[in-house]
Amino acid sequence: VGIGTTVMSLMMLSKGSTVETLGLITSIYSIFIVAFEFPSGVLSDKIGQKKIYLFSLALSIIGYSIVLLTSNLLWLFIGFAFYGISRAFSSGSVEALFINQYINDHGKDSLHQFISAMNTGETLGLATGALLGGVIPLTWEQAFPSQNKYNGNLVIQIIVLIVLFFISLALVTDPHIRIHKNISMWRHIRKSLSVVAQNRNLILLILGTMIWGFCFNAVELYWQPQVKSILGGESKTWIFGIINSAYFFAALIGVGIINLILGNRNRRPNIILFVGRLSIGLLIILLSFQSSILLFSSVYLSLFMVNGMMNIPEGTLLNTLIPDENRSSLLSLASLMMQMGGITGSLTFSALVGTMKIGGVWGLSGVVFALSGLLFLGIGTSTKVEQKDLGPL
Repeated sequence: VGIGTTVMSLMMLSKGSTVETLGLITSIYSIFIVAFEFPSGVLSDKIGQKKIYLFSLALSIIGYSIVLLTSNLLWLFIGFAFYGISRAFSSGSVEALFINQYINDHGKDSLHQFISAMNTGETLGLATGALLGGVIPLTWEQAFPSQNKYNGNLVIQIIVLIVLFFISLALVTDPHIRIHKNISMWRHIRKSLSVVAQNRNLILLILGTMIWGFCFNAVELYWQPQVKSILGGESKTWIFGIINSAYFFAALIGVGIINLILGNRNRRPNIILFVGRLSIGLLIILLSFQSSILLFSSVYLSLFMVNGMMNIPEGTLLNTLIPDENRSSLLSLASLMMQMGGITGSLTFSALVGTMKIGGVWGLSGVVFALSGLLFLGIGTSTKVEQKDLGPL
């Protein structure tokens, strides 16, 4: 994924998009995630996470292939629609499998350590891909001067996905499904939604993910055009690669810091999340005022370091509250709400960026995100929340 994200906005611009339609493409992508997110989680609980994950990889290969072969805005929409469906089917599938296995073997007391290890491995892979993603266009342009220089990123991405498909097919084991294979999908959906409805902490956490999707959409969508403006062009794509790669390493530093903080069992995770959200909101606002690449990069990396810190307590709280038999469904529901926030953000910021410019959009996003920290003051301090017996539905 990191190979593509480094120059994703620039690649879309080179394939027929404009700055104004970047948000629309992102909205199409997010709409398809929303349409398939929760149903894919239910299917994952019922028929197995491995099958759903392999299906998502196949869809992703199709989506990237369409984008590779087109220079037309309509086909760009179609390619990102396939990619959106693939993201919906991948969210929560393998993650739920690993987390359920860990809880069965080790319980929930050290769950934050396991989630940190998962995040670390994922971030290292993304960082490596991001660094390569900034170099590949330069190499591809020299080797194939008549082609779009971002095609190299797409070709490498497709190859990586094909390799990942066969590795997952051979090595990932999907445990025998005992709980939900004999009940209807509708009954499973009702039970999953009842888990959320009866738990105030889950409602607040999921609402928080929706606001994250809304606010971070502005940062992720416009940081590349802003850097391009600061640099005066996009010829130095290696700078985009360094910034994007450093962003992942900044997140790793954040993971290390939060593990030290969470090692003290007297720390209240909801207070940590409140302070973290307030800090991130202020950093987004500060980012909007930067006009030099050095200061921009410093604030941008600080922003994602704090965000990396917050992912661990938030993910731990969420997975502690979710029953094992509903994990894929409810992780998909949380991801669905995040994508709905992202769609709202894409449409809102696309409408506002023409008049408010990127700096104004970031200022608005920062204020909203800082205020969202108040949600976490309403979350109970204990992560060991017992689920009510929901009974037959």
